[in-house]
Amino acid sequence: MNTRFLSLLSGLLCITALLNAQAPSVQLKIKEKSGFLGMGGPRTIKIELSNENRQQPLTCDNVNSGPYTYFMVTPAEDWQLDQDFVKEELSKVNIYQDEKKIPIAWKGELIAGGNNSILLGFSKTFKLHLLFLFQCPTEEAMHQVEFKVPQEFWPGYSTMSELTRQAEAAIAANNFKKAIGSYEQILANENLKIFAQYDELKSKRTFCFSEYYNETAAAFQSSAASPQTDLKMRIAQMDGFKPTFKYIIDSLPRAEWNIGSLDTAVAPILDRCRITLNQTEALRDSLQHALDDQNIKWIIEGSATSKNGYRYVNMIETLASAFSSINFADTLATELKVRIPEEHQTRLAKYNDTESYDTFIRICNERWQTRLPIFPIDFLPNLKKDTISFSQPYYSMLKAVNDYYYGNYSSAKEEIVQIFRKCYDPEIIGRFDMLRVLILNREMHISSEIMKMFDEAALLEKAKDIQNAQDKYRQITLIAPNFAYGFFVLGKFHNRTGDPIRANFAFQRAYQIDTLYMSAYRESCNLYMRQSNFKEIINVLTTALAKGNDYWEINYNLGIAFLGDADPARAIQSFEHALLLNPKSYKTNIQIGLAHQNVKNYQKAREYFNNAIGLDPTKQEAVDFLTKLNELQRTGK
Repeated sequence: MNTRFLSLLSGLLCITALLNAQAPSVQLKIKEKSGFLGMGGPRTIKIELSNENRQQPLTCDNVNSGPYTYFMVTPAEDWQLDQDFVKEELSKVNIYQDEKKIPIAWKGELIAGGNNSILLGFSKTFKLHLLFLFQCPTEEAMHQVEFKVPQEFWPGYSTMSELTRQAEAAIAANNFKKAIGSYEQILANENLKIFAQYDELKSKRTFCFSEYYNETAAAFQSSAASPQTDLKMRIAQMDGFKPTFKYIIDSLPRAEWNIGSLDTAVAPILDRCRITLNQTEALRDSLQHALDDQNIKWIIEGSATSKNGYRYVNMIETLASAFSSINFADTLATELKVRIPEEHQTRLAKYNDTESYDTFIRICNERWQTRLPIFPIDFLPNLKKDTISFSQPYYSMLKAVNDYYYGNYSSAKEEIVQIFRKCYDPEIIGRFDMLRVLILNREMHISSEIMKMFDEAALLEKAKDIQNAQDKYRQITLIAPNFAYGFFVLGKFHNRTGDPIRANFAFQRAYQIDTLYMSAYRESCNLYMRQSNFKEIINVLTTALAKGNDYWEINYNLGIAFLGDADPARAIQSFEHALLLNPKSYKTNIQIGLAHQNVKNYQKAREYFNNAIGLDPTKQEAVDFLTKLNELQRTGK
């Protein structure tokens, strides 16, 4: 036999011995006497921990798989198990634990010959990690032996050892959060409490939290002392630190694992973490304040005549559009929600001013939520200095919103009058007319029951219950006959449902009660315009002027009506007065130019078309009219 074969055989024998030694076993006397007339000696069996398939080596996984806990029984001496012995003697064997006996629940096939053995299965009602006894009663005595299973075969050992290995590897790599995660998987598993090291892992978890804090705090201190000037990057760093500190504060104490915030090892970590979190938040707030100041300083201090005046003008136009879009009627709002048209969003992006706009809106919301005037202190006074540079009364628009939310209603109404006087945007005028009506309703102390009826009527209308919706709207005007807004809403309802006669009656009733009701005048005129009834439009607008509404919109629309009524001379007078109220109106210059063209005063027409081009060179309308005028003069028509 060659040396190599002997070496291999020796190795195999060693491995086999190692595998066999791995399985815990005991010997149990099962019979005092044996053989004919009891002349033979006692019978002792070897009971060895095994698994369903007699698989080697044993592991916690194969030991605990299968429906039973398995033990392999072999003769302890030079004798053989047989079927009679198994049936008569081996069946007496049981497991005893916690004053309970667990009998054999299953028997495997008896293997005869050299590997003479049988596999027994016991119900998993006993605890493998606790000491138990194998018992076998005989006529003379109760024979029993203690059996203790090493922890590497306990259920969950592979999970415990693998997670522990992962945690230790993570600690070695300074990845303390990952280590915490591995330890917490162990602690969260109730079945792993059977292991002695389970409680020790709580301390290791706490150690990882401490190291995780130290690592993050050091990074914070380094960032705080950095001369880096990029405010956004430093704010992002602070925002990155805060969740870690909050995680430590929130996650380190765990009542379900008996880890309290006042524990000796835990409390100092939490104290240090809270202090550093406060420092982080204070520094972050300071940096954000500096960034905010950097972003909006030019808006607050801006000038329409500076080298970046075009950006300032665009920003003010955008802010006026945004703040006029607020739902002023929503008294329960916790945030001032604004919206702007896509064209404004495009221009903000074009000038790289979106961040400045967003910052300004956020700061205004923060001020309002703390009951301060919406706008920063110097914003409106500086804007007022530039009023003459704008084509619209943006100062009055923004001041009206500021006054309204600060409860200064009388001042807000004064600014709204200034808006009406000069503004040529019907949508903006409508928004501030609604604000004026809301202020009036509050001053009139309109009951909440009446306001609730508007919601009820709207719900009926939405449900297509038109008759009951109409009745509900009418009830409002009967209950409050001097409530102009009630008639205006009724008029809008009739307009939506195709009843222009009743709609116009309601609109006229609204502006008769509230003689400053711009939206009511406009809606009445719109209804007459559908019929090309220019004389009635003139009557409505003349009435508005007589009631003190000497505003751009009234005069401009009156000019349109006079043109429609073939009275260009009076149309020119109305347009000129509208232009006097707001010389920067593109539309007014176009219309007065057309009026002069109609009476063949081509020189005047040319003058106003050129004025319009000067106001907005990007628009094509005035250019087209001037081209046609040139053709008229050339042909002499």
